[in-house]
Amino acid sequence: MPKRNLRIVKRVRNVPVLGICEQCNAQFSGDPNRGNAQSAIQEQFNAHKCEKKADAQPTPV
Repeated sequence: MPKRNLRIVKRVRNVPVLGICEQCNAQFSGDPNRGNAQSAIQEQFNAHKCEKKADAQPTPV
């Protein structure tokens, strides 16, 4: 299983507001007005468990 990585995909005034898990594409958000957006996103990421993605392979007929 590949290592999970948190990627910040959106910033507001250079403050991270949206991150995703590169392994399962789960999204994590933070409020830039509260001053702890980055730590809130990191806490959500650390607490989540990756769900197995279903293989998108078509079944041979």
